[in-house]
Amino acid sequence: MVNKSSLFNSGEKIVEVSKMGVCMVSPLFHPSVGGPGRQAVAFVEKYFSKGSSIFVFCRKMSGLPSYDYNPNIKVYKLRTFYPQIHNLEEISFKNILISLSFSTSLIISLIRRRKEYDLIHFFGAGLPLILSVLFLKIMGKKITATVLAANLGNEAGSLRNRYFPLGLLMTNVLKKVDFFIAMTEEIENALLDDGFNKDRIRRIPNWVDANKFYPIGQANKISSRKRLGLEKSITVLFVGRLVYTKGTDLLIKAWKEVILDNPSCVLLIAGTGIEQSELESLCKNSGIEENVLFLGHINNVEEYLKVVDVFVFPSRHEGMPNALLEAMACGLPVIASRIGGVVDVVEDGRSGILFEPGDVSGLTSAMIKLLKDDDLRQKLGAEARKRIVEGFSIERAADEYIKLYGKLIAQS
Repeated sequence: MVNKSSLFNSGEKIVEVSKMGVCMVSPLFHPSVGGPGRQAVAFVEKYFSKGSSIFVFCRKMSGLPSYDYNPNIKVYKLRTFYPQIHNLEEISFKNILISLSFSTSLIISLIRRRKEYDLIHFFGAGLPLILSVLFLKIMGKKITATVLAANLGNEAGSLRNRYFPLGLLMTNVLKKVDFFIAMTEEIENALLDDGFNKDRIRRIPNWVDANKFYPIGQANKISSRKRLGLEKSITVLFVGRLVYTKGTDLLIKAWKEVILDNPSCVLLIAGTGIEQSELESLCKNSGIEENVLFLGHINNVEEYLKVVDVFVFPSRHEGMPNALLEAMACGLPVIASRIGGVVDVVEDGRSGILFEPGDVSGLTSAMIKLLKDDDLRQKLGAEARKRIVEGFSIERAADEYIKLYGKLIAQS
C-alpha cells in the first residue's frame, strides 16, 4: 500500500491502481441493452485503461448484436432463464426467475474465483447483491454498489417499506454493503430514508464519454444528414425503450400539435419495445405518420445525435438517463421532464428546457419554442455541452471510483 496523492487527496492510505483486484457485476453488460449496460461497458473499459485490473460477471443474453469487448478484460457470461429478456426494471415473475438464476450462478462463481479480487462492485443494488452479500462478507471482500434508480421497488433505497416483512429483511442485509453510489440526489435521499448511513453513501453522477459524443462542424453535419436521409427537415430525436415509463406516447400526442405550425419537421424515434405497435397506431390514427419515423434499434446513435436539431426526453420516471447525457455532450438543445436525475443535469432555461412529467401541453410549447428559434437552440446546445464536459465526463467518474476503491481496499 502506498500514499498516492494523484488518486486520493484526503491523506488516507490507498492502494495503487495496478494493485487493486476488482470484480464488476453487471447483469446487462452490453452497449445495446440500454443505459445501465452501456455505462457499465464504458466504465470497465475506461477503468482498465488507467492500468487497473478488473473482470466482469454478466448474463449470457441472446438476440443482441455482436460487440467486441476488450480482449484483455475477462468477461464471464453466466447462464440464466429467459436470455432473450433484456429489460429487468419491471418486477415480474420472469424477471425474478432471471435474477434468482443469475444470483445462483454468480455466488458459485464468486466463491470459485475468490482469490482473484479484493473488492466487488455491483452495477445495480437489487437481488443479486442481496443474495451475495453474506457470502462475500464471510470471504472478507469489500462491497460497493451503484443504485440505478429510486422508488422502483427493486433496489436498495426502495425496499424497506415494501414486501413486508421481506423488504425490511433485505434492507438490513444491504446495510452490510461498504459503500453505495448514488447517481442522483433523489437516490441519495431514498437511501437515507431507508436508514442507510450517510457516511456510506457517495454521490458520483452518471457519465458520458465526451470524446465519443461531441458536436461536429456544419460541413460535416450537412454531409452526415444527407447520408442519413435527413437533409431536408428540421429533426427532433427520441432515444429509448418503447415502454410506458419512457413517455413516448406523450411525445407523439404533443407532436400532433407541433406539426400544425411546423409541417416539415420530422420526429425520429430510436428504440424498440412492447409499445411500438401501439405507438405506430397512435401516429396513424392521429394522421401524423408522415412526420414520424420509427428507426428501431440503432447501433450508431452518436451519428444521429450529431446531426439532429433537438433532443426530447419525456420519461415519466428515471434515474440519471444516459441518452440525455449523450445528447447534451453532442451539443444538442434538450427538452426533458422534470424528474429524478434529470434535474441534477439540466439547468432549466440555461442548458435545456424542463417540463412537468406528463404535461403534454408543456412539452408541446417547449418544442414549438425551440423549433422556431435557431439562436436559442444554439445557445442551449453550447451550454449543454459545457455542462457535460465540466461535470459528467467519464474521466472524472473513473477517477472518483478509483479513489473510493483504493480507500476501501486499503482498509482490508
